[in-house]
Amino acid sequence: MGKENKAGSYIARFKKVINSWLAFHGIDLNLETVKIIGTSTSPTLVDERPPSKEEVDMMLRNASVRGRVIISLMAFSGLRPESLGNYDGSDALRLKDIEGVNITENGIDFSILPAVLRIRQSKVQLSKKGHSYFTFVTEQSSKYIKDYITQRMRNGETITMESPIISKDTRGSNSKEGNILATAFVLRDIRDAIEKSGLKFRPYALRVYWASAMDVAEGKGIASHNWREFWVGHVGDILARYSTNKKLAQEMIEEMRETYR
Repeated sequence: MGKENKAGSYIARFKKVINSWLAFHGIDLNLETVKIIGTSTSPTLVDERPPSKEEVDMMLRNASVRGRVIISLMAFSGLRPESLGNYDGSDALRLKDIEGVNITENGIDFSILPAVLRIRQSKVQLSKKGHSYFTFVTEQSSKYIKDYITQRMRNGETITMESPIISKDTRGSNSKEGNILATAFVLRDIRDAIEKSGLKFRPYALRVYWASAMDVAEGKGIASHNWREFWVGHVGDILARYSTNKKLAQEMIEEMRETYR
């Protein structure tokens, strides 16, 4: 792979998988002695920039009804696509994870915005490290979610609080059971919108967009570093308090909500 000019960070993934497979079968070939050059570099990301507001708006216009929900939750809430549907479609964030959602005959309503969106602990790790935290659903995202849920109801789906925010469709997925869309197909919707917009971004650039907006907010003194780290699911003081107590003081949550607004 090195002779084929593959990036060291790309090659290292194969080494990790081989090591894991060998260890599972009780074999030790001491592959740690095999050195790979450039494991900490990512050549394809060196010149990556976050999309502009106009480019994100273009993606939203060119996305499907479901794609708008996915794009907005990544760009405006900082979610990882795995949270909206894990790799094998066995779990995902559900309507019950959104604060103040009410199901009606015609769709759903939000009783409060920005609404807390809890990324709960799960056996399949809806958060990268497996811990729980929360971010917020913005007013713009809530409109896309409403449109999407209404469409699903009109198509005959029975919506409950256990329903996934993102559901699979007739285009298929590698979901083993239920109607959860697996990560690969969550990313497909984003790529479709990017391609239709004539742009060239990785789907994860939407999360970079969120992080860049938070950098500006932090620089202007609007949001604290600890809060933005918590909202994106990183380890920090606020996460430690949340993990220990399972609940932050309501006063702090309301301060966070107003700051996020």
